[in-house]
Amino acid sequence: MSWLRNVLLGSIRARLLVLLLGGLGTLMLALFVLLDYSIDRQIFGRLDQTLLARARGVVVLLEAHPRDDAWQELHELSPEYATGGHTDFLQIWDARGRTLLSSASNTARNLAPPPAAVPANAPLFYDLRLPDGHRGRAVGLRFALPGSIDDATLVVAEEREQIDQLERHVHLALVSGVIGMGLLAALLSILAVRSGLRPLFAFADRARRRDDDGPDVEPLPADELPRELRPFALTLNAAFARLQAAVGRERRFARDVAHELRTPLAETRMAVELAGGTPPSPVLRDALGSIDRMQRCIDGLLALSRYEAGMDQAQMEPLELVELLRRALALASGTAAKRRVSLVSELPDECWIVSDPALLERIVDNLLINAAEYAPSGAVVQVELASRADGWTVRIGNPAPGLSAEDLARLGERFWRKSAAREASQHGGLGLALSVTLAELLGLTLRFSLAEGVLWAALGPLRPVVLPEAAGS
Repeated sequence: MSWLRNVLLGSIRARLLVLLLGGLGTLMLALFVLLDYSIDRQIFGRLDQTLLARARGVVVLLEAHPRDDAWQELHELSPEYATGGHTDFLQIWDARGRTLLSSASNTARNLAPPPAAVPANAPLFYDLRLPDGHRGRAVGLRFALPGSIDDATLVVAEEREQIDQLERHVHLALVSGVIGMGLLAALLSILAVRSGLRPLFAFADRARRRDDDGPDVEPLPADELPRELRPFALTLNAAFARLQAAVGRERRFARDVAHELRTPLAETRMAVELAGGTPPSPVLRDALGSIDRMQRCIDGLLALSRYEAGMDQAQMEPLELVELLRRALALASGTAAKRRVSLVSELPDECWIVSDPALLERIVDNLLINAAEYAPSGAVVQVELASRADGWTVRIGNPAPGLSAEDLARLGERFWRKSAAREASQHGGLGLALSVTLAELLGLTLRFSLAEGVLWAALGPLRPVVLPEAAGS
């Protein structure tokens, strides 16, 4: 039952529906029981009152007249006891249980006597099987029979099958009404909960759109929301404002620092090149390498700031992916050759997709150079192009013996390196972070996985070009 508890605790809508339906169901069940009990009591109460009135009339007649005259007068006043029908029955026993009088409707059969002793001053009602086999209702009375010392017992019975049929019809009507009302109540509960929670869902949708639209979107209109949601809107507006201010400060700082460092860095590079001579000394050559690394870091910061701020947008157009990958392999071959790393590719003859050529090329270049730089010396970097149901996927794999599964979540973080020994790398520490940002801008996913010591970077899905069908086809 843990799933039921999770549903109830995890959804306000489910909790409200369960409470409403449970409460209404309990109320309707109680109403059904109460109505059924009241109607049954009224129906059988009237039957019992009719039987008691008849029995008392018979007692008055028997006590006021001699037995034979009373019996003849009873048949004249109530011919249903004398015609041999099967609706009304009557029988009298003495104190010893012997039958004194029996109506002709009994057809020489006896009525079932009362199941218990009849009180002296009160009637006894009970159900019985009539002589004709039908179900019946009877009342027993004790009375003083003229000419007898002991009291006699009178039983007046009547068929109850019509009453039972009426009761069944009433039960059917009640059950149908309760089921119909239950279904209507369930529908109204669903509509009420949906209508009641609609402002909450609209509020969540507004908050989601506000988060997706970037920092320049208008704040949530708290005054237009229900009173219960206004505190949430005000709190979210304040939190979004603080977050946007912090993000804005971070982006401005990174952009300003990058802009401020570009000019002195260019001047430093020029001074080192002028002082180096031909060929430059090893010390000056290392200084130029450090300057190049700083330049790549600054360029990466500027690119990240522009793309994250929405200043640069993707320009989607058809492009030939295989040619782009071959250019990227040629660019990375220099870095791979220095470290004796082999680049192996499995590519089709051609593959046309829709994407931004400049952004996609930059992602692939970063991934290939990163793989060639961090693969062990003498390793093999694999490049694959796989076709899937949702599009093409570029996969780049390089041996990464130093990485673990826990490190995959940190790939793409700015300036993160697995080992401090990599601080002297030619990378600025922003290649993968920039690749992740550009992939999101293109609507792609860049995933990292480890398989048998090989780090795989999968970029996709790349949407293929859909050519229009020929006019005659």
